[in-house]
Amino acid sequence: MQFLLTCDPGLEDIAESEIKEKDKSSRIERFFNFQGKLLVNSKIEKLVELHSIHHIIKLIKTFHLKQATINEIKKELENIDIEEMEEVNKFRVTSQRFGDHNFSSIDMQKIAGEVFLEKYRKKVDLENYDLNIRFDLIGNFGFVGIQLTRESLYKRYKKVFNHQAAIKSTIAFAMLKLANLKNKDVLLDPMCGSGTIPMEAASLFSNNIKIIAGDKSQTCINGAKENASINKLQDFIEFKILDATKLEKYISNVDKIVTNPPYGVRIAKKANLKDFYKKFLLSANNVLNERMVIITLKANMFRNIVFSTKKYKIFHERVVESGGIYPHIFVLEKI
Repeated sequence: MQFLLTCDPGLEDIAESEIKEKDKSSRIERFFNFQGKLLVNSKIEKLVELHSIHHIIKLIKTFHLKQATINEIKKELENIDIEEMEEVNKFRVTSQRFGDHNFSSIDMQKIAGEVFLEKYRKKVDLENYDLNIRFDLIGNFGFVGIQLTRESLYKRYKKVFNHQAAIKSTIAFAMLKLANLKNKDVLLDPMCGSGTIPMEAASLFSNNIKIIAGDKSQTCINGAKENASINKLQDFIEFKILDATKLEKYISNVDKIVTNPPYGVRIAKKANLKDFYKKFLLSANNVLNERMVIITLKANMFRNIVFSTKKYKIFHERVVESGGIYPHIFVLEKI
């Protein structure tokens, strides 16, 4: 069966790799080279286990519009048959639109809803629906499918404590993959916040690695502990109050550091953030054995600080898109 999977733009290769690990027989291709979209032939039970994707859409129809007008869209939709509509009572349509059009995504949802309502005579219910029809338009290219995931799969962890600068679990997964973790490694997240990275590591490795989650804030440590506990991952994570700029006071050595440091939200002045990053990198060098993976919006600043320490080489760097912002992921190795 053919599915369209959505993932974080910039992490398509991570998703492809995970899909192949789960199902070696799967066929994967980039969905017309659109970022964050993969076309996959695989089994649905394999796909729902993935840590790198957001949504699973059963693809029904793709089409190319000449002028991308509402009337043209209506004609295309009228020719689409959705077998699943015969078996449900209530449906809704959700849409995303990318490009220059003289209508909105709400207009797209409305016209698609009207077309399928007239064709199948089923009720429209935006909240308590049985079927979510996905209709997206990218420039003049459109597709229709059935979205099988109600919520993004990145929301797989329950959280009683949330941090304003938390990253998605899909990005945490990618960072852990880039860290190249091995059995018996010691992993440290010295700025764990609500605990997304440690929980992701625990769900992947259980007790095959040692996971240390640290933060300077007692509130964060308490909250991260609660989050780990509610997800039954607390037994795989050691929590520590620590200062990320003085790691040698708390820890002797770790194999990998994977972390999401402050973007500048909690550190008001740019000069303070620059000083913080430098102190952190120098301190981390005293305890780190192999590799660090870090995500930051301050890419130019961080890159210059890395060079100035003369302690690391930038093994890899990439940009990802997350909620309309474009942080960089850096993979550093000790020199």
